[in-house]
Amino acid sequence: MNYKDPKKVLSPKDAISKVDVIYDGGENSISIAKIIWNGEEVIGMRWNVAMREWHNKEKIAGKQCLGMPTSSGHSVWFVVPNDFFDRNSDLWKEIESKL
Repeated sequence: MNYKDPKKVLSPKDAISKVDVIYDGGENSISIAKIIWNGEEVIGMRWNVAMREWHNKEKIAGKQCLGMPTSSGHSVWFVVPNDFFDRNSDLWKEIESKL
């Protein structure tokens, strides 16, 4: 599958000013990047190929995959909340209470 180079995922243009890819798992996986998002460094994540693209004849034939998430036909990043990286956060307490 022809997936978009995560270094070139720069949408939404008014929010992203820098993308530093720290992991690119290829067509069967995800990409993770340090991103400057509205002036702050955050971690972004995205699937390189979306589930529905695997069955799309045009994508199988070589048309570039957008991955997931997308917005208005553009590849975008999902910003991982900072609390996700703090095992003492209320977010993790809630998650662990459900396990």
